[in-house]
Amino acid sequence: MVVTMAATAMAQQDPHYSHFMFNQVGYNPAYCGTEGMINAVLVYRNQWIGMEGSPQTANLCLDAPVRFLGSQGGVGATITSDNIGFEKNFNAKLAYAHHIQAGTGVLSIGIDAGIFNKNIDGDWQFPDQHEAIFEGKVRKMIFDVGAGIYYNVKGLTLGFSSTHLAEPKLDFSEDGETYLARHYYFVGSYNINLPNTLFDLTPSAILMSDGKTMQADININILYNKKVWGGVTYRNGDAIALLAGLTVMNDIKVGLAYEIGVSKLRKTNSGSFEFMIGYSFMPERSKPAQTVRSVRFL
Repeated sequence: MVVTMAATAMAQQDPHYSHFMFNQVGYNPAYCGTEGMINAVLVYRNQWIGMEGSPQTANLCLDAPVRFLGSQGGVGATITSDNIGFEKNFNAKLAYAHHIQAGTGVLSIGIDAGIFNKNIDGDWQFPDQHEAIFEGKVRKMIFDVGAGIYYNVKGLTLGFSSTHLAEPKLDFSEDGETYLARHYYFVGSYNINLPNTLFDLTPSAILMSDGKTMQADININILYNKKVWGGVTYRNGDAIALLAGLTVMNDIKVGLAYEIGVSKLRKTNSGSFEFMIGYSFMPERSKPAQTVRSVRFL
């Protein structure tokens, strides 16, 4: 028996991350260049360990500050590989952000654009099921765009963005079609300086919605001596995540997260694991030309 895709199906929701505070370029292009540093962040996520066909995601984000036509801004790039069951998704995009001085803070407006490629293996079988979804494999590549805004002032950060703005369709001909649902993100954080100057406390949160459902992550991290951190995140109705990490040689950040499920799915898997590594450095500033006088050439 061969089962074809439904004529219209909801797209797989964008992947989520326990380390959402480190790879913001992936869902908000306005974040590019706001730290004033060149950053590279790689996150690998293995969700619902032990469950057949469980999501496995790798996300690479790059960003750097730039000056363009006399204005301050940022550029970035994101590559994401997201595999779940019979789907293999690949997304690559470039981003640009324009920074504007707004009072004592900086407002950034960004846009990104790129490609989204979806591969579906019709012969993949659901666990404990002996029938294929449909025969053969199908593939579709489309153009995708997103946009966002980001504001940073005195330790407070706020961002709002949307991915898949045009909700592009993926038409698989006689096998059916699907589309990328528009997603909305709101993220905020605030850095609290504690009386003991060796410690910093940073609560943060991210809300993600496709217009029909909403997911919220609420996190609190404590940083010791600007180098070692630990924290906990609660994802509504889904999981509790424990995070830990450290900064090595002042440039490299390494982080781990382990999620303990709180939904009914917890009985089918051994939790979720996430690894993050980041590298940051200050860009070299070209020094202005100087006039040097010599007693030999007066």
